[in-house]
Amino acid sequence: MTGGTNDAMDHVLRRLLLVLLVAAIGLGSLPVSQAEAQDEDAVSRFMERMSPAAKVGQLFIVAFPGAEVTEEAAITQLIRDYHVGGVVLDPENGNVDNVGGAPAQVAALVGQLQDTAWQATRGVTGTIPAPFVPLFVAASHEGNGMPHTSVAQGTTPLPSQMALGATWNISHTITVGQIAGQELDALGVNMLLGPSLDVLESPRSASSGDLGPRSFGGEPFWVGQMGKAYIRGVHEGSEGRVAVVPKHFPGLGSSDRSLDEEVSTVQRTLEKLKQVDLAPFFAVAQAQNPSSQPEGVMVSHIRFQGLGGGRFITTLPISVDSNVLQQLLNLPEMAAWRGAGGVTLSDELGLRALRRYYAPGEQAFNGRRIAQDAFLAGNDLLYLSQFGLTDDWEDQLANVRSTITFFREKYESEPSFQKQVDEAVARILRLKLSLYGGAFSLERVTPDANEVETALQSDVEAVSAIARDAVTLLSPPSPDLVPAPPTREDRLVIFTDAREASPCAGCEPGPTIGPRTLEETIVQFYGPDATGQVAPQLVTSFTFEELDAYLNAPPAPPPSPSPTAVPPTTEPVTATAAPAPLTVGAALANADWVIFGMLNADDGPPQADAVKRFLAERADVLQDPHVVVMAYDVPYCLDATEISKLSAYYAAYSHLTPFVKASVRALFGEFAPQGAPPVSVDGINYDLRVQTSPDPEQTISVSYSVVKPPSEEGTATPSDQEPTVEPTAEEEPPAEPTGEADVTPETRLEKGDQLKLKTSQIVDHKGHVVPDGTPVQFVFNYPQEGLEQSMLATTRDGIAEAALTLDRTGRLDISVQADPVPRQVALQITIQEGGSATIVTPTPSPTPEPTLTPTPTETPTPTAEAAGTQTSAPTAVATVEMGNDEPEPPAAPRIRVWDFLMALVGAVVVAGSSYHAMRLGDRTVTRALRVALWCVIGGLGIYVAYVLGLSYFGLFNGRGEAWIAGGLALIGSSTALVLAWLGDHRRWSRAR
Repeated sequence: MTGGTNDAMDHVLRRLLLVLLVAAIGLGSLPVSQAEAQDEDAVSRFMERMSPAAKVGQLFIVAFPGAEVTEEAAITQLIRDYHVGGVVLDPENGNVDNVGGAPAQVAALVGQLQDTAWQATRGVTGTIPAPFVPLFVAASHEGNGMPHTSVAQGTTPLPSQMALGATWNISHTITVGQIAGQELDALGVNMLLGPSLDVLESPRSASSGDLGPRSFGGEPFWVGQMGKAYIRGVHEGSEGRVAVVPKHFPGLGSSDRSLDEEVSTVQRTLEKLKQVDLAPFFAVAQAQNPSSQPEGVMVSHIRFQGLGGGRFITTLPISVDSNVLQQLLNLPEMAAWRGAGGVTLSDELGLRALRRYYAPGEQAFNGRRIAQDAFLAGNDLLYLSQFGLTDDWEDQLANVRSTITFFREKYESEPSFQKQVDEAVARILRLKLSLYGGAFSLERVTPDANEVETALQSDVEAVSAIARDAVTLLSPPSPDLVPAPPTREDRLVIFTDAREASPCAGCEPGPTIGPRTLEETIVQFYGPDATGQVAPQLVTSFTFEELDAYLNAPPAPPPSPSPTAVPPTTEPVTATAAPAPLTVGAALANADWVIFGMLNADDGPPQADAVKRFLAERADVLQDPHVVVMAYDVPYCLDATEISKLSAYYAAYSHLTPFVKASVRALFGEFAPQGAPPVSVDGINYDLRVQTSPDPEQTISVSYSVVKPPSEEGTATPSDQEPTVEPTAEEEPPAEPTGEADVTPETRLEKGDQLKLKTSQIVDHKGHVVPDGTPVQFVFNYPQEGLEQSMLATTRDGIAEAALTLDRTGRLDISVQADPVPRQVALQITIQEGGSATIVTPTPSPTPEPTLTPTPTETPTPTAEAAGTQTSAPTAVATVEMGNDEPEPPAAPRIRVWDFLMALVGAVVVAGSSYHAMRLGDRTVTRALRVALWCVIGGLGIYVAYVLGLSYFGLFNGRGEAWIAGGLALIGSSTALVLAWLGDHRRWSRAR
């Protein structure tokens, strides 16, 4: 009985395990549509339990004062009573203390904010409790320190976006994104306001609207590639717990004024907008790797003229223009992303530019109307910041409360408004659920303030590597032309733009770059305790403010330089030490090196343009020292005339310590700068469009595959099918083709077959992959018939593709041209009537190997080999029916010692004999030497041709007999002797 019971139990358990196994398999293979349906069910369940006030509150993300959440704090009321959906942390509002202990302070603040949102749901009575929906906690983290990095103290000093652009290295950008994502997640920040995807097509440092180092660069394709890499890095570093909201859709790169002044108006057609400003947003929205897609975009306050077709028709600010914003979001490149739940967030709705647009006289502020227009335009989240006419927080908070109340009333009274609110809230909830694994709990959204310090592992080493790769030598064009580094006897005078900025509200302002940072770095690396290359007592530092005072003083005759003179002081000059003009003048008069540490001259205090003034007004006081400028901001502040007065001009793109150190190491020749400007720089005639166009020195090869026409059953029969793999910047590209034809004897080329053609990877002048959309022309020439036709294609990941249906027999030459690359014959195909074919791949000259790596994976060097082709000498053919093995490449020319000696002996023998004969013939020494030198040139010239294997001389190369080199040199020298003697004889005859 017991045995039967055990058997029965065993049977039941087996059946139960089988059922569980089947269920597990079924859940594991749940279709995406069902998984999405479950997400939608979760969103629906949340919304059913949310009150109208809670739904409306989710639309608002607000700024607030202070760093504590007390019962009386303004933010407490906004969370508890107005159910706001998110907050923004801003040091200028006192939310972050960037002086000391910022990470722990921010983590504690985030915990208090989320706990307040959780507590707000506990006091609700009724049968169905209100659900807890965590807050969006947003922050800017663009790098390069303040003011666009909210938590600058205690976190990794990340580079500016332009510094990343100058490396042209996708891997560096992913790394920075990973660091940012990991650190923001540790702080409890779950929304990153960035990166900037603005394109600086025509940078203007003098414009207040110029974004400077906040942009990746001026090439839309590369801005998109960098944007995808950065977004991917943030998602990887945060493990998907930080939403990325790039800005400023549809692009502020062409704006001519700051949003602190008024709304900028830019002339743009829709096509131009799509090609330039919108292209990076298209790239991230359509990224094949889901981790490279952003969760949202921030919509900017910018106007466009001519966008709708009419030349003088101007849009409203895009953030409040429902027609234009919806049109842009419905473009095919954005529609799929938007339809999948992409969220839109308005830029700050209280910015002065928008206030002045609605009330030019700034006598009134209608927050209700601004917020309503922004929401109806298509913004899901409304960013309420600076939300009043003044900086008074009571006025601003009153406007916030009034606006949210107004939205509640409209939700209750207008069904169409209610529908739009529900759609926006559904997108917001879907995003929040995706950040926390589909469920909310206070534990998941609260950071551990006690552990946050250990969670932040500052990766300065990675940033230092990026700084080294970013440093750019703008002028002179080659490191070989830069003066030798300073020596122990040289006097160095350093001027630093030490403009001050406040790291947080109520904090004491401090210098962006320390007045003695450059001096201390030089002494640290090259002083007595290091290499001993610099004497500290000969290094003097001043600020731009002191230089400005010197420039404003009446010029005085410079003192005579003295080789043994010692600068009057080695410390920064103060008012009590000596008058600044006199001290600066004395230092300059004895300087061997003058070094300027420069920020943006057009975006700072009056003394910021001291370098430009000095070069224009007082450069004559220098006693021929080396003048060097280090640009720690943008590279385009100086013009060509100013740059011509410099010994060297470097760009570091960031004022952070790792970049200052890298610039000093470059100055002292520790490494040759490898960075390249990611924007056009007029002062050095650097046009980014030219630099990113195809390199004319490269050779573009073409691979092919053959597709047979459909058979009687209606299916295509490929004869050499290639896998359809499209590499992306963030994914591994397929291996470079091997170059073999790979066509079996059964495959025959006949009329009606289709050739699928693919170029090798095309690179630009710097060795980077050319931007997507670069035009490439395939030219098909039938020389026997005198017929030529062409087909235009564009590149993707540096490769262009085309398809040609064979409609005739005979010879077909296939050429490729990517301007300015000269037209080249890449394939020669001869099709016989019987179907057999021969294919010739002309041997191209080698393409220089790229020196920079623009993608995470190595960029293949374009070569003569390509899939489906047979590399051979120009006269060799690859027969389709038989096939050939790949020939051995020709041996590289080698210089053999005995060959060279024999050639030299042969040339010298003839030269010496000719000199002796000329002197016996009463010729002058000059004439005899002239003939002798021509003999040497002729003999060695023939030897060089022999070594290189040029023309028929290649028949002799490689035999190994040294007498061949000597004999050829004798022949060359003798020929030169005859020609030189005849020429000299004619001159001698005329002279007589």
